[in-house]
Amino acid sequence: MKKILLLSVLTLLGSGAFAQRKENFNLLLKEDWQMQSTVTAPAAAAEISKEKFDTQGWYKVSVPSTILAGLLANHVYNFDPFMGKNLEKLADPKLDKPWWFRREFTLPAAESGKNVILRVHGINYKANIWFNGVKIADSTKVKGPYRMIDLDLTKYMNYTGANTLAIEVLRPFAPNKRDGDLAIDYADWIPYPQDYNGGIINNVEIRTYNKVGVKFPLVTTDFDLPSLAVAHLNVDAQVTNYTNKPQDAVIKGKINENISFEKKVHLLANESKNVNFSPAEFKQLNVKDPAIWWPWQYGKPNLNRIEVSAVVDKKLSNSVSENFGIRQFTSKIIDDNQSREFIVNGKPIMLRGAAWSPDIFQRRSPERQEQEMKLVRDMNMNIVRSEGKMEDDNFYDLCDKYGLMVMNGWMCCGTWQHPEKWDAAERNVAMASDSSVMYWLRNKASLFVWLNGSDMPPTDTSVESDYLKIEKQLKWPNPLLATANESKSKVSGYSGVKMAGPYEWVPPIYWETDATKKFGGTYSFATEISPGPSIPPYESLVKFIPKDSLNVTSADWNYHCGTGSFGTTKVFTKALYGRYGETASIKNYVAKAQAQNYEAHRAMMEAYGLNKYQTATGVVQWMLSNPWPGIIWHTYDYYLYPAGTYFGMKKAMEPLHVLYSYKGNEVAIINSYLKTFSGLKVKADVYNPDGSNKFTKTVTADIGADASKRLFALPAIAGLSDTYLLRVELSDKNGETKSINWYWLSKKGDELNWKKSNWFTTPQSAYADYSALQSLPKTKLSVNQSNKVAGDSTSYTVTIKNAGSAVAFFVHLRALKGQGGDDILPVIFSDNYISLAPGESRVIKCTYANKNADGTKPYLLTSAWNVDVAGSNGDSGFEDGLPKE
Repeated sequence: MKKILLLSVLTLLGSGAFAQRKENFNLLLKEDWQMQSTVTAPAAAAEISKEKFDTQGWYKVSVPSTILAGLLANHVYNFDPFMGKNLEKLADPKLDKPWWFRREFTLPAAESGKNVILRVHGINYKANIWFNGVKIADSTKVKGPYRMIDLDLTKYMNYTGANTLAIEVLRPFAPNKRDGDLAIDYADWIPYPQDYNGGIINNVEIRTYNKVGVKFPLVTTDFDLPSLAVAHLNVDAQVTNYTNKPQDAVIKGKINENISFEKKVHLLANESKNVNFSPAEFKQLNVKDPAIWWPWQYGKPNLNRIEVSAVVDKKLSNSVSENFGIRQFTSKIIDDNQSREFIVNGKPIMLRGAAWSPDIFQRRSPERQEQEMKLVRDMNMNIVRSEGKMEDDNFYDLCDKYGLMVMNGWMCCGTWQHPEKWDAAERNVAMASDSSVMYWLRNKASLFVWLNGSDMPPTDTSVESDYLKIEKQLKWPNPLLATANESKSKVSGYSGVKMAGPYEWVPPIYWETDATKKFGGTYSFATEISPGPSIPPYESLVKFIPKDSLNVTSADWNYHCGTGSFGTTKVFTKALYGRYGETASIKNYVAKAQAQNYEAHRAMMEAYGLNKYQTATGVVQWMLSNPWPGIIWHTYDYYLYPAGTYFGMKKAMEPLHVLYSYKGNEVAIINSYLKTFSGLKVKADVYNPDGSNKFTKTVTADIGADASKRLFALPAIAGLSDTYLLRVELSDKNGETKSINWYWLSKKGDELNWKKSNWFTTPQSAYADYSALQSLPKTKLSVNQSNKVAGDSTSYTVTIKNAGSAVAFFVHLRALKGQGGDDILPVIFSDNYISLAPGESRVIKCTYANKNADGTKPYLLTSAWNVDVAGSNGDSGFEDGLPKE
């Protein structure tokens, strides 16, 4: 009989890992695949999976790839699927039919006679697998995008010539329905791609073993808290006998270059079991003065390396090695079951970040992943949430590297959320998927929590119980939650988190005034929450909305919103008109939208930071990025353009930060470092738009480690205009400026109608009046710059001075590919969308990779809402202020 090893495992190999494992033969089948529809290629599967089959006319693809990703890579469509409603044009009856993915490979002579295992990671949704003319697994066994399945090829191997692997993929059925497949689901984020991401969405590889193999190393840490002087390390790994006879093996372990350990194991025929090395048995695993992994705010994200090998008959069979973190994550419930506080290495940590979304066609680029992680760090976030959208090893390795924590778990809102509808086969897929993910992610330094449900606990309590059994057996080392919302699980109780909205526009005052603790106020850990739309800049909008459709009511505009309740920007637009004034020009609308995006997202993150450990323990912005060019729910857009939302977020999460509390009319400070500060100087100035200073106050303050502190309330101020501006500044005891923050305020405040709140928004009953910002007195800016090329990147230091007598409002700096050119993207600005008091100067640093300038001479363009066009200085220029109607 064919030996089919349906192991619930996932690959630990990344494309960069092979240099670390010279003794192993691990063939990552990435390039040289061919793809075709079974409609176009109706030949028998046995023939397709043989060496000499004619594949003329098939598409060349690399794996991972979905069907549509493969077609797009082969330029099958003569249009941009992102422009307007072009996505709908991808509809093709062949997408409903199975597709072949075919690959030939050979083995080196040194691998002759070894056990050969095919490892398939992530078929969406199911497949028949053929090898050298023989079906080795069918679609009843190969199901589920988050499973790793090992198949024994030994019996069918051609050790001296070509081997042919053919995978017939059947796309998912209705993952967004209660009775669909347990596949990738997007809910109300975006329109669904027509292939439902059908294809191979993670690695396919060949591994060879000499009888016995070892895999899935795990290193867990226990400290004698509060002391971190000694780390007690437990090491586990899975060992498998790939033969039908008993085998003896020596399992050897090594941590870094100085800690070694080993033990003998006896395995029955085809047996697989866990091997453990405890610090009680192996004293060298009690590590003094360890290099600890910390989230970046708290210290260095140090990584160590574990290697585990299997030796049979004094010959190395295989070894696996990977990075791990010496760290200990725990959590506790506080605030009468409403809040869960997470603790890393004995220290509580306030979680502030955003929710990750992969590309709509599941395309992954290591370069883009790193670019995005740099943007996450630049915004001062410390957490990325991935709701049931598993990434690849490179993604998690980057989070490990940059000290970013990852929240992961099963998804809403379709089939995954309704286990009461599953049949036995789907339940098997779910459990095998859970086992797979535990093996795969349990050793990642960045993974700090796993959610067994998203919008609710599993509705079938036996499902959660079975998940928990698997997770305990496989030694998941981090906290486990039943759900991302506030409901109580009948199995595990309260999760101490919430997802009570909003997901739609709300004004800054909202976050501190939810006195009922029913919605999105600053209490508990908000696992997904947002003030709604993030309107991209004009330069991005024209890339995906036809110019004749560039208005806020067009079908193309709405198509790039969400779906269902989030299919328009009506609430946001009504607030924009009510607060900043009516607009007929799309450029004018977009400019005002950056201000509204900035203030709303800044206020959300500031409010949670201000109330940390009192009532609030965390907040996740829904979302970090868009799967395709979108108008809602992102911090930077699909083209990696950092606009108003991005810089509002970045400002709010400065590790040492000064802010204004809308509710208390107070000035306050937040410290996110694990150290105290004394002798801080905090200054507040209130300006009318014409530049006249109406109030000033300076105080000295101390603040404890990882703390927040309210300092003083603003008094009633005589002579204020209807719209006025507040500037707050924080300097350390040496006089170095650490934070400058500007607020635009109104005598007429935003008001909320709490009685009409629902799960996604609270409507406004009155709007603040910022209309005067449209007609600010003109001012002049002067700009000086210098640049430095270092390796493959360039950095500009730009000094911007307000040379006029009025406040310069919302000064925006762009780096262009030559005068009149496109923006250089991605780009890191130290600050942006700033305001300047009369005579004030600010220095902004701008950094980008040289290749992203496309060989042009960069041109820095500065604008503000009320700037006079004053000519250029060197390679910089000025642009008119707020675009006119």
